[in-house]
Amino acid sequence: MSFISGYKRFLRAAGRHALLQGRRVVRRLPDPAFKIFIPFFAALGWLLIERKKRVILENLHIAFGAEKTEKEIKDIFSRYFDNVGFGMVELIYFLDRPQKIVESVAIEGRENLDEALCRGHGVILLSAHFGNFILMYLRMALAGYKTNCIMRRLKDEQFEGHVSDYLDQNGIRKINSLPYGRCVAHSLRSLRNNQVLFMLLDQNYGAGGRVFVDFFGRQAATATGPVVFSYRSGAPILPVFIVRDGARGRHKILIDAPIELEVAPDEPSGLVRNTSQLTKIIEGYIRRYPSEWGGWMHRRWKSRPAFA
Repeated sequence: MSFISGYKRFLRAAGRHALLQGRRVVRRLPDPAFKIFIPFFAALGWLLIERKKRVILENLHIAFGAEKTEKEIKDIFSRYFDNVGFGMVELIYFLDRPQKIVESVAIEGRENLDEALCRGHGVILLSAHFGNFILMYLRMALAGYKTNCIMRRLKDEQFEGHVSDYLDQNGIRKINSLPYGRCVAHSLRSLRNNQVLFMLLDQNYGAGGRVFVDFFGRQAATATGPVVFSYRSGAPILPVFIVRDGARGRHKILIDAPIELEVAPDEPSGLVRNTSQLTKIIEGYIRRYPSEWGGWMHRRWKSRPAFA
């Protein structure tokens, strides 16, 4: 084992122990006492992602360099870090307080989802690593929806087990993105059972089943899964995002109307047009709530098209 790989394993193990121990402490604290720890946990969040600072600023300049001032970009950067740090704190707090989740997270546009489920083909919920999206999963499950989410396996196998067990105990089925064939089978089965399937479409997709579409003026490798699943199952696609709602600790989930996809999904041009349409919706939410997108620390434009 190299020094670098060993060091990364050490950091993952340290992070896992810190989160698990933090949860044990926080679950025993009443609300007023817990709030005392917010500045500490927020500062810890800053330290944990400080090494991503250069990537975040680079991505912010790619997206907004031509339309925002340097001061505006730095303001987004600052609010983004605050959201990440505080988001870690509140998620730990909410994990063992389901009633608090119901009280603190409103759902707007629920009628759009209920009407779509009446078709009987399940619903694909298009979203992103946006706001406190794990809290969104929990709130939807608590609202009575059979909730499935496609997620990558975590590199820390022990923490992967903790996460999967917790989600399962709270009514959320985690579908691993790999192996691909099993992911497809489980996803389609959930839709056939008229359940909801969360798909996050905002990260660089380096495998097969991708197309390059415009994202903030640059070509970005994007998975075609939501489009393909929709045509194979008949499930409508609804954009769903969670955003902060005024006071700290309060959120709202925004459920939009179904997206009308174009025809010819099996043709390359059809996949590109439809996937581009979905990506533009995600970009629109990021423009409205730029400090809420967790993807600023991710290399969204890492893969380049062959003709670039």
